[in-house]
Amino acid sequence: MVVMKAGPKFDKNCKRLLLFFGIAVAVCVVLIFARNNYIPAWIRWNEKEVTVYGDESALQDESNGESSDSASRVMVKLWKKKLEVTNSSGETTFVSKKDFKVQDVLVTDIDRDGDKEMIVLLWKHGLYGKHRPFWIEKDEKNYSQHVFIYDVDEAGNVSEKWCASDMGTVARRIRLMDKNDSIFLMEDKDKNCTLWMWDSWGVKTIDSKVSVVAFGDNLIHEPIYEYARNEENGNFDFMYEPFLDEIQTADIAALNAETVLVDKESMVGGYPSFGSPIQVGEAISHAGFDVVSCANNHALDRGIQGIDTTVNFYKDAGITCVGIQDSTDTEYRPYELISRNGMRIALFSYTYGTNAGDISEDYPNVVHYLPRKDTQEIGGKKAAFNETKESAVNEQGNKLISDIESARKEADFVIVFAHWGDEYNKEVTPSQEHFAELFAEGGADVVIGTHPHVVQKTEMLDRPDGGKMLVYYSLGNFRADQAQSKETMAGAEASFTIAHTYDGVELLDYETKEINAYWK
Repeated sequence: MVVMKAGPKFDKNCKRLLLFFGIAVAVCVVLIFARNNYIPAWIRWNEKEVTVYGDESALQDESNGESSDSASRVMVKLWKKKLEVTNSSGETTFVSKKDFKVQDVLVTDIDRDGDKEMIVLLWKHGLYGKHRPFWIEKDEKNYSQHVFIYDVDEAGNVSEKWCASDMGTVARRIRLMDKNDSIFLMEDKDKNCTLWMWDSWGVKTIDSKVSVVAFGDNLIHEPIYEYARNEENGNFDFMYEPFLDEIQTADIAALNAETVLVDKESMVGGYPSFGSPIQVGEAISHAGFDVVSCANNHALDRGIQGIDTTVNFYKDAGITCVGIQDSTDTEYRPYELISRNGMRIALFSYTYGTNAGDISEDYPNVVHYLPRKDTQEIGGKKAAFNETKESAVNEQGNKLISDIESARKEADFVIVFAHWGDEYNKEVTPSQEHFAELFAEGGADVVIGTHPHVVQKTEMLDRPDGGKMLVYYSLGNFRADQAQSKETMAGAEASFTIAHTYDGVELLDYETKEINAYWK
């Protein structure tokens, strides 16, 4: 038998093989560990202290050595990715689990039950909470992001209320809505935002965008209501059928209701003094409109009765009516609020004047006017702005600016409907430019113009506060019997999208589309 002995070369190769194998094993172990513990590097880790219960001024008194009643003081502290809750005695009543890495915490009454909750954004191993779907045999070991909600009482006791499985999106940061703290926002690394609110069983996502569509002058001339009477049994639904898709798919659909509604046959009339059958309002409601702008030069064509009939009809129909008020209103309401998808939108409506004269002395609130040259000289068809009444106009202008500024404090977004400009003039007038400056100074976001019966330009203006204001100077006609020119038969449909962002509500996009405004 011949025995072969390993030589130096074999030993060297064997050592290399063992070293390579050891390195491979080590790399696999590192990769497995890294995979299980991977959290994106772009995640933002917050550190903060939040008062859950207790008066801030009392806490300040305590820090100055003064006595205060802090029996219900509860504090939340987030530091080094850990969450702690302490009660009024300084005792720690809650500490987040060791394997939890807490990214952020918000404190609010999210379910509106009168008690506070902690909304905790954290990372933990596995995709599920205490319970997983019955068809899942084993949870993953990788880190994933979750939202946990805890109840916190005034004694500092903490109990788990709800927790989410994987949320479907990875949040870079979260925050509460400024004007509705029962909704929180999550922003991903690409600045896309999702909104979350409490439902009966937990949190659910809601749309973070609001789509708006707006149309111009809705003028019910005599041929229109005669056709409806003779051919449609008094029904006006046919007027809006070509636009039902746009109206009903938008979150907010608006038009300029240029003619008031009347409930007596004797008050029905066309140009130059309009009174539209109540069935016109019914058709507007059936179509799905949410907002009607009613401050225009024909608002008083049927006197105070036309105002009251119009306001009350739209109110009963659940449609927001802006620019006019009931004669019994003792308080001037410059704007109305409408809410969609966690967003509050303030709506204004102004007119340059009214053809049937002025009744402000007896009814100061029924029609909302732009700054006017004189209360006794507001008739006619053209916008009125006269430097001879500069002081009075300036005072009214300051009031307009102040009203818009007030709305900005209450709302997330401000839309102004302006009945202005010269009829049949496609050029923007100096008075329109002047009023647009006032709207911008107040902080309006979008201005939707009507009255010229022809389409005027759309442009984006800079506001003094650094923001932007979109102006549709005139959308022209929407539904009318003005076939004297191509310009009056062609209107415009304005559409734009408002979106929640981490820094607030912003205009996301906009467009203007030409439409056929002739009713036939």
